[in-house]
Amino acid sequence: MARTPKAAVLGRVLRRAREACELSLREAALSLNRDAPTLSRYESGVRVPKPELVARMLTTFGVTGARHDDLMTLAHRVGDPQWIATTDAERRHQAEAYVEYERNATSIVQVSPLVLPELLQTPAVLRSTHRTEEEVRSTLERQEVLAGRNPAKLTALIGLSALQQHIGGVDAAAEQLEHLIELSRRPHIELRVTPSGLGWHPGLEGPFTVVDSTAIGQIAFVETKFSTLWLHHPKDVATYRQDAESIRSLSCTPTKSTTLLAAMTRRLLPAC
Repeated sequence: MARTPKAAVLGRVLRRAREACELSLREAALSLNRDAPTLSRYESGVRVPKPELVARMLTTFGVTGARHDDLMTLAHRVGDPQWIATTDAERRHQAEAYVEYERNATSIVQVSPLVLPELLQTPAVLRSTHRTEEEVRSTLERQEVLAGRNPAKLTALIGLSALQQHIGGVDAAAEQLEHLIELSRRPHIELRVTPSGLGWHPGLEGPFTVVDSTAIGQIAFVETKFSTLWLHHPKDVATYRQDAESIRSLSCTPTKSTTLLAAMTRRLLPAC
C-alpha cells in the first residue's frame, strides 16, 4: 500500500510516543517482538501496523486512558484514498499535520471564492473572524511559509466577492487590500482575482487547496464546516488541479488583478 497522509500521521504519533518514554528503536522492537527496520517503516508511514499492534505499541510506550483512545482513532482505515476526520481527536491530528505539510510545501494553489486565504489575511482581519489570540498567532506563524529564503510558490485565485466583504470594517479592509498588493509583488506569489458573473465554473463549488509537499507529495484539501476532506489519490488530485487551472484561465492576469486591488483601495481610503 502506498504511503498515505493518515499513515504518515500515525507513524509520527507512534515515533513521538516511543521517544517520550525514552525507548530506542531497537529496545521498542524487542519489546514488541518485531525487528527495528519494520518498526522504523511503521514510524515513517511506509508500512501500516494493524490496529491491534498499534494498541500494543501505545501500551508499551506508556500511553493509556483517554490519550490512548485519542490516538487509536488514527489506526483505522489508514489506506483509504481520502481522509475526513469524524472525531475531535482526528480533527486535531489533521490540523497539526496540515501545518506540517504546508511548512514543507514547494507549491500551494488556493481557490477562495468568498473569503481570503488565511495565508494572506492581515492580523486585523484574522481577529475579526471569531478566532482566539492563540489561533491568530498560529495563523501568523503559518504565513511564514511565504517568507524566508525558500518560500513556497503560492497561486491564490481569489473571488471578487472575497475582496468586498469588508471584514473588520472599512479601515481593516483597506489595510488588507494594500497587504495583498504588497504580496502580489513577490515573485513567488501569483495573485489573480476571479470576476463575478462568469457563469458556472468549478470555483462556485467552494474553496479548496492543493499542496505539493516534500513531506507526502500532492494532496487536495476540501474544506467543510467542521472538518477538511483530504484527497491523495492521483486521479482525485488531478481533478482539482484541472479545476484550479480552469479558474485561473477565467481570472484576471496578475497585473490586472493588482490594478483592480489598487482601485478598490482608493475607493475605501478617504481623500487626502
